[in-house]
Amino acid sequence: MRRILIKSLAIISTSIIFSCSNSNDDNATPTVFPHQGKWSGTYSGQKYHGTFKINVSSTGEVTGTTTSVVFQENFDVKGKVSESGSFSAIAGTAESGAKFTGQMEGTSATGTWVNNSAGMSGAWSGNKN
Repeated sequence: MRRILIKSLAIISTSIIFSCSNSNDDNATPTVFPHQGKWSGTYSGQKYHGTFKINVSSTGEVTGTTTSVVFQENFDVKGKVSESGSFSAIAGTAESGAKFTGQMEGTSATGTWVNNSAGMSGAWSGNKN
């Protein structure tokens, strides 16, 4: 009887030790996407300039609006930014809109834009709000 009791205690103790082991999954801190948040800035070129306001989601999806000072018109922005900060977005449509590319680092971002259908291009810069 004593032997059975000792074996039972050993099995129970082993089960408890393994079930309570330190698991990184249970204590994992959620990762925050480094560029997540609201950003705003300006863009300019020879014929065209304006402002932009975008939001970067926790997965790097970019959404927002550009506002053309010249045309007094707003254009939707959609794109993506990688964890390393590589930025790519379209303002307007893929066929006739402007393509913005660049780099986000810390709380600042810079890059270039081109609208081939309108023959316009320039630079942009912004900051995280």
